[in-house]
Amino acid sequence: MNSPSQSIPQDAEGRDSASSHETMGAVRNGLQLGGSLLVTYVIAMGVRFLLPKQMGVERFGSFNWADSFSAVFFVATHLGLEMYIRKEVTRRPEHASDFFGATLLLRMGLTAVLMGALAFVMAHDNHSPEVRQLVYVSAVAQSLIMLNASMAALLHAKGKVAGLSISNVVTKLVWGGGLFLAVVLKLSLPWFAASLVASEAVKLGVGWYLAKQHMGLTFKVDLPATWTVLRKSLPFFITGAALATNGRLDVMILGLKASHEEVGYYGAAWNIAGLTFFLNPVFSWVLMPLASRAAERSEAELTRLIRRALEGTLAITVPLMMLIVLGAPLWVGLLGGKFGPSALALRLMSPLFVLAFVTMNAGMWLTMTNREWWVTITNVTGSLLIIPVLNLVLIPMMHSALGAGGGAAGTALAILLMEVLVTISLMGRMKSAAFDARLLTMIGKTAAVCVAIAVADQTVFASLNPWVRLGIEAVLYVVGVLATGAVRPAEVLEVVRVARRRGNPAPEAEAVPAVSISPAP
Repeated sequence: MNSPSQSIPQDAEGRDSASSHETMGAVRNGLQLGGSLLVTYVIAMGVRFLLPKQMGVERFGSFNWADSFSAVFFVATHLGLEMYIRKEVTRRPEHASDFFGATLLLRMGLTAVLMGALAFVMAHDNHSPEVRQLVYVSAVAQSLIMLNASMAALLHAKGKVAGLSISNVVTKLVWGGGLFLAVVLKLSLPWFAASLVASEAVKLGVGWYLAKQHMGLTFKVDLPATWTVLRKSLPFFITGAALATNGRLDVMILGLKASHEEVGYYGAAWNIAGLTFFLNPVFSWVLMPLASRAAERSEAELTRLIRRALEGTLAITVPLMMLIVLGAPLWVGLLGGKFGPSALALRLMSPLFVLAFVTMNAGMWLTMTNREWWVTITNVTGSLLIIPVLNLVLIPMMHSALGAGGGAAGTALAILLMEVLVTISLMGRMKSAAFDARLLTMIGKTAAVCVAIAVADQTVFASLNPWVRLGIEAVLYVVGVLATGAVRPAEVLEVVRVARRRGNPAPEAEAVPAVSISPAP
C-alpha cells in the first residue's frame, strides 16, 4: 500500500496523464473537423457570393427575412440541450439516453403547435403567396436544424467526430447542389429553402445512426429524468433563445422599419462578414468538452485553457477583421454593383465577430464555473432589450440620413454596440481570471499593428490599386505580428507536431487511479 507521500505525486501524475490524453484527443478531433470545415466553407463561400448576385437585392432580402422570421418562431424548440450535453454528457455519456427520447417527443409536439401558429400569422399577413410558402419551408428546416444540433452535441461530447465530419461535407454538398439547381432552373423562392430541408434530413439520419453506434443511444421516455434535465437546462435555454433571436430579430425590425431591399443589403454584408465565424464549430465541437473536463479537475486549469483559447482565436479573427474592414468595397463588389451600399454595414459588422469570440470564451468559463445565470441575464438584456431599442432608433435615423444602405448600417451598428456591452459584462464578471500578462501583451501588440496599418491605408497606400494595397497590407500585418511577438509560430507548430505524433488516445476509462505506482502506458 502506498504512503500518503507516494499517492499525492501519483495522483498529480494521473491527472496530468488524463489531461494530456484529453488534450491530444481534442486536437485530433479539431483537425478532423477542421478538414471537413475547410470543404464546407468553400461550398458556403460560393453560395454566399452566388445567391445575392443571382437573386437580386429584393428577392435576396425576402429570402433572408423569411429565414429570420421562421427562426425566431422556432426558438422555443431549442430547450438549451446543446450546452447541457456538452457540460454533462461529456462526463457521463450513458446519461444521454435518459432524456433524449422524451425531449425528441417534446420537440415534435412544439413543432406541430408552432407550425399551426405560424400558419395563422401568415394567413393574416400581406406578403405574397411565394414568400408565405418560403416561410413554411424555412420553418421545417429550422425544426430539423434544432434536432441536428443536439445530435451533433452528443457526438462531440463523446469525442466521436470522424463520421460527423464526413456527414458535414455530404450534407453541405446536398445543400449547395440544391441551391445551384434552384438558381440554374430559376425556381421559385420556396425551392431555395427546400435544399436546406433535404440536407438537414440527411444529416439527422446519419447523426442518429452514429449516436447509436458510438454511444449506444436508445429511445426511451423517462419523464422524471427529463424534467431534471430541462430544469438544469433552463439558463442555457434562455441564453440560447436570446442568442438565436440576436440578428434574426434585427432583420425582422429592419424589414418593418425600412424595406426588404435594406434587408438585402444587410444580408449581403452578413454573408461576407459571417465567413469569419468558421471557428465557431471548433468551440462547440472541441473546446466545450475539453473545458468541461478541465473544470472538473480545477478552476485554475480551466482558466489557463480559456486564456490560451482566447489567444488563438484572436490571432485568427483579428486579421480576418482587418481584411474585411480594409477591403469592404472589394468584397461587396464581388456580389455585383447593386450591393455597393452594403459596404458600410460590412465595415461596422467586422469587429462584431472578434468580440463574439471573446464573449464565447468568457461565457464558457462562466458556465463551467457554475455562473451560467450571469451569461443568461447578460444575453437576455442585450438581445431582447438593448438590441430592439437600438434598432428602432438607429434604423430610421441612419436610413433617412444615408439613403440606400443606411438602414442596414443602422442594424449593423446596433448589434455591434450591443456586443461591446456584452463583452464588458462577461469579462468584468470573470475579474482577474479574464487576462494574464501574456494575453494582455498579445492584445496590445496586435492592436498597435492594426492601428499602424489602418493609418497607412489612408495615407501611404491611398493612391494604390485597391487589390494591390490590400495585398501589401496583409503582408505587413503578418510581418508586424511576427516581428512584435504578438503571434508565436513556434507554439502553433508545437501543437501541430504533437497532434501528428499522437496516435489513438487512451480511452477515457483508462484514466490513471490516484494510487497508481507507475504511469499509465
